[in-house]
Amino acid sequence: MLNIPELRQRATELKPVLGSLLAAGITTLLLSQRYMGEGLAVVAVIFIPWLLFKIYDYVKEPEQRRLLLQKILIWLLAISLITVIHLVRHHYVRTHAQNIADRIQSFADQHGHYPPDLESIGTSAAQEKAVLGMFHYGLPDNKGPDAKPDFYYVATYMNIEVDRYDFATQRWEHVYD
Repeated sequence: MLNIPELRQRATELKPVLGSLLAAGITTLLLSQRYMGEGLAVVAVIFIPWLLFKIYDYVKEPEQRRLLLQKILIWLLAISLITVIHLVRHHYVRTHAQNIADRIQSFADQHGHYPPDLESIGTSAAQEKAVLGMFHYGLPDNKGPDAKPDFYYVATYMNIEVDRYDFATQRWEHVYD
């Protein structure tokens, strides 16, 4: 059976943290999207002074400590969740891109030249776009024996940087804008 006074009491207890919960939830939803990792810098500019102010309040107002601690934990959890989502996405996309780079190199080792397109290694640009997002594969204009293809994708957490595969060294390079 529903105990209405108890429900009202619980709602009253949640009211002070509801604003932080809602703001942290919306922030997490927005900043956990692909290419939105740079938004964490904006949140940090706001969050760090707020956190310092709340720590000061925590020391100054002992009766508010429980509430302040709850608000701080809500925001720390939100920022941690956003960071973990971006790290997992980056790892997944990098693993997938490495698989493609390995298949391109394998094709070159077998045929003596790099594939002209991704269809030659059994995939298509449309398929790969679903995982890699914005990316590029292409052969250079000079067709010399040491000419290496371009293969890169836009960094998963920031849309102005790319991760490029260097076929000469067989390593990934992070290229800043």
